[in-house]
Amino acid sequence: MINYGKVFIRKYDITLFLTTILLIALGLVMVYSTSAMISIVQYGVSYHFILRQCIYVALSGLAIWFLMRNDYHMLKSFYKIILFIIIILMLLVFVPHIGIDAGGSRRWVNFRFFSIQPSEFLKIFFIVYLANFLEKRKDVLDQNPYSLIFISPFIFMVFLDVLLLKEPDFGTSSMMFFITFTMLFAGGVSLAYLLAVAAFGGVAAYFLIFTIAYRRDRILAFLHPFHDKTGIGFQIIQSIYAFARGGLYGVGLGNGKEKLFFLPTPYSDFIFSTAGEELGFIGVVIFIFLYLILAYRGLKIAINAPDLFGTYLAYGVTSLLALSAFINIGVVLGILPTKGLALPFMSYGGSSMLASCIGIGILLNISSQSLKGKKI
Repeated sequence: MINYGKVFIRKYDITLFLTTILLIALGLVMVYSTSAMISIVQYGVSYHFILRQCIYVALSGLAIWFLMRNDYHMLKSFYKIILFIIIILMLLVFVPHIGIDAGGSRRWVNFRFFSIQPSEFLKIFFIVYLANFLEKRKDVLDQNPYSLIFISPFIFMVFLDVLLLKEPDFGTSSMMFFITFTMLFAGGVSLAYLLAVAAFGGVAAYFLIFTIAYRRDRILAFLHPFHDKTGIGFQIIQSIYAFARGGLYGVGLGNGKEKLFFLPTPYSDFIFSTAGEELGFIGVVIFIFLYLILAYRGLKIAINAPDLFGTYLAYGVTSLLALSAFINIGVVLGILPTKGLALPFMSYGGSSMLASCIGIGILLNISSQSLKGKKI
């Protein structure tokens, strides 16, 4: 913060802020382009989805403003309460008439006028928990990286993953494992211990995938999508067709055909496919470049954070946003199995947008403190 007499100007990472604004703006354009026809068929108007998304963006903007203006250390005082509320909400998804059953999954809680997906917020506040845990135990880990204190966050993660797998939400449970692994590694936990846990996690993942039919089918569809063109491979094939039709320059904004009831949920998990069709290779490269900028600025903020809590927090949030983006992109390009993860700042949905913007607000506040006397 710079003091010019009585005027205080808080310095934030302007590159991260503008990159986020640009991604959200481009996301709104793509949500309207991909949802207009579906909205007309289902609701009789073209603006049903985009209007709701604009409301989500407005609420998310308020979240960014609030968090970037208030010291991120305040999260230490109430993250436990928020985690408790999130866990209660995750239990409510299984209650009839409260939890919403969509596509065989129960991931949303219905509040009559709106719904919420608790797992989106779980990821952010689990990172706050891990950052606080690692900061408090830094001295112990410095003296003995082989200390077994790391077991407690893994036990907590397993408990949360059981709830997620019950929904089922294998993608988010995998993300929780990755976040825990990377943050504990950054915190100084022995790599040997973490690799042992990773090996155990790999075995568990194998059984969770290949002993449950729909997950096994997803892997087979990823490996051989054209073996079942109209069944399990249909979604990824349509996504590949979208990119193929886009070519170098795209077919033009609004002119995509795969969104016309060929590609399932074109405004949500597969919004990047429509972007590839309508904006072409050049558009795809621009989107990827923006996510790379976001990841780079987030890591710079983590490196220059004023304390360990800020470092771990920024590293965790950046890892979450960047990994979510590149997993989604990998899925729609056919180079990763289908996970059901939203594309941050672009996919339709209030919970994903709000949770992602909470992460950005935290990063911007950390940057405002790390910029004191330091150029990043």
